Amino acid sequence: MKRTLLVILLIAVVIPAMAGGIVHNSNQSASFIRMPARDASLGLDAVYYNPAGLVWLNDGFHLSLNNQYVTQTRTIGTTYPGLNRSEFTGEVVAPFFPSFYAVYKKDRLAFSLGFNPIGGGGSAKFADGLPSFEMQVAGLPALLSASGIPTSSYSFDTEFEGKSVFYGIQGGVSYKINDLYR
Repeated sequence: MKRTLLVILLIAVVIPAMAGGIVHNSNQSASFIRMPARDASLGLDAVYYNPAGLVWLNDGFHLSLNNQYVTQTRTIGTTYPGLNRSEFTGEVVAPFFPSFYAVYKKDRLAFSLGFNPIGGGGSAKFADGLPSFEMQVAGLPALLSASGIPTSSYSFDTEFEGKSVFYGIQGGVSYKINDLYR
């Protein structure tokens, strides 16, 4: 009975865990900038990347707090006919992209806690809008010409700015099964 209850509880906890998605961030520590392959991390960012590696830390309490200043240029291309441009460029800025990790390690056990943005995390500004906004207007010249009003071009002035951030918190317990280290 206890074993069945434990299995049901584990399934109930695991099923809602959605790993990743279209706006999933993988740069969850400043160390990621130096080395994007953090899968085998044995440092404090292993709270996120490799919880099993936490058992190799020294005994005691460990804290990590870091921030990244992220800027990107995003270019969206389109082949939609009739648009005045085929590329729309935006600037993405995330001045505050924090990661916090805490680990308490004693003998073969490590208890961990992590907090960081798991999606979004900044703002994007497209000074000339987005193709999906302009597509409705781009069809007007052909529609007006077909209705007997000669029209050969259009002018559309738009701008888009958006912000999003999704924070995640995680807790974990790691146990060292054996002393093999490879």
